[in-house]
Amino acid sequence: MSRILITGANGFIGSFLVEEALRQNHEVYAGVRSSSNLQYLDVDRTHILRLDLSDREKLKQEWKKLDIPAFDYVIHNAGATQVVEPSDFDRINNQYTQNLLESLVEAKFAPKKFILMSSLAAMGPGNAKSMLPIEPSDQPAPITHYGRSKLRVEEYLKKQQEVPYLIFRPTAVYGPRDKDFLSLFKAIQKHIEPYISSPKQQLSFIYVKDLARLLIQSTGSSVSNGSFFVSDGETYTCRQLSKISKKALGKWTFPLVIPRPLLKCIALLSEKAAQARSKTSLLNSDKYKELTSMNWACNSQETLEAFKFIPQYDLETGIASSIQWYRKNKQL
Repeated sequence: MSRILITGANGFIGSFLVEEALRQNHEVYAGVRSSSNLQYLDVDRTHILRLDLSDREKLKQEWKKLDIPAFDYVIHNAGATQVVEPSDFDRINNQYTQNLLESLVEAKFAPKKFILMSSLAAMGPGNAKSMLPIEPSDQPAPITHYGRSKLRVEEYLKKQQEVPYLIFRPTAVYGPRDKDFLSLFKAIQKHIEPYISSPKQQLSFIYVKDLARLLIQSTGSSVSNGSFFVSDGETYTCRQLSKISKKALGKWTFPLVIPRPLLKCIALLSEKAAQARSKTSLLNSDKYKELTSMNWACNSQETLEAFKFIPQYDLETGIASSIQWYRKNKQL
C-alpha cells in the first residue's frame, strides 16, 4: 500500500482516480479547494486536504502538519480548462504546479514520483492533409491558450531534477459525471445530430475509468521521466461518434451542420459576454479551434507497451456505460 496525493480529487477525472486508488488499496489523500463539492468522494476512506495551490508557504505548512514522512506518489490532476482571462491558464496550470512541487521539495516531502495530468492539447492537432495520427515524437504545436499552458508546465517538469516524473497526455476523456459529452447526448436525445466540423474529422477517446486505472498503475511502474499519449488505441470519425451515440440512446436523428463562420461568431460573442460578467464560457475562441481541427487521432502504442496497459472500454462500450449512468442519475 502506498500513500498517494491526488489533486483536483473532487472533479470528473479526479474522483475516478480516487476510486481506483482506493480499489487498489492505497492510502489516498484527496487535495481539493476549500469550496469543493465532495459528493463523489468516499470521505470515510479518504484523507481530505483543503489546499491553496496559489500559496507555496501555506502548502509547506500543510505538509508539515501531516503525521507521515512524505507521500509516496503525487498525481497532479488539478487545473483549469475554462478561465475568464487567457492569462489565468498559465497561472493555474503552470505556476500552481510549480508551487505544489517546489513546496513538497522544500518541506522535505518530495515523492518518489510526480505524475502530471497534461493533455493532448499540449501537442496540438495532427496534420489535416495527411491525416496521420499524432506521434509522440512530433514537434508540439498547441493552438490554444490551454494547450500552451500545459506545454509550459511539461517543459518545467522536464527541466527540474529533484523529483522523477511522468507526464500523461490524454485525448478526449469521457464517462459518467462528465458534462461535455452530456451535451451531445442531450442533442441526440432530441433527434438532433450536430456536426461542427466535417463528419470525417478524426478523433480519439479514452474512457475515464481506463485513464484512472492507467495512472494509478503507473505509480508502481519502473518507468519514469517520460511523456505518454493516452487513448483507447483506436481512431474514430465524427460520424462514428454520432452513430455509436445514436445506437446507445436508441434515437433517430436529423443531421445539423453548423457553419464555421456562424460558430466562430457565436464563440467570440459568448466569450466576450462571459468576460464582461467575470464568468467562464463553455464555447469560446479556444474551444472553436479545437472543435474545428480535423485531426485529433494519436498513436498511444508506446503507452500501452510501456505500462502493459490494455484499455477495457472502446467507444461503443464506454458510451453505453456512460448513458446508462446518466439515465440512472436522471441527467438524460
